[in-house]
Amino acid sequence: RVLDLSHNSIKQDASHIFRNAPLNLEELILSHNNIRGGLPEPFPILENIRRLDVSFNTVSGPLPDFTRSTPRIREIDLSHQTKTKIGGLTGTISPDFSRLQDLLVLNLAFNKLTSFPSDIGALQKLKLLDLSSNSLSQTIPSELGKLNALEILNLS
Repeated sequence: RVLDLSHNSIKQDASHIFRNAPLNLEELILSHNNIRGGLPEPFPILENIRRLDVSFNTVSGPLPDFTRSTPRIREIDLSHQTKTKIGGLTGTISPDFSRLQDLLVLNLAFNKLTSFPSDIGALQKLKLLDLSSNSLSQTIPSELGKLNALEILNLS
């Protein structure tokens, strides 16, 4: 139940890809393509998905709410969407992300995000949090100190 289409020069709209994704997937890897446009909101229900990697594309727009559609997800990598000036996830990370209790990896580096919620400190299993090279302009919340499993934190 793994679909790895990385490094294939796929030129397609992100919302179209996700609306047609097989529902039984556990891993969906679409990195290093030419996927563009916004992620669908609401995000399609992929209850079994554990890993989502759409890094190194030109996805743009707001970050969708993954909590209802991917409740057991462990890894989200949407990093490096700013390969060109047109890409990049924008806005804020929803406080709802704190409900993804199985999340181990959250990599949103190299986007245009402006803030993240202090509630992210509730992700007790989180091992990697990379929000580097965004447009963050907030004070680092003290709640990050609650991430006891955290091994890598990059906010540069």
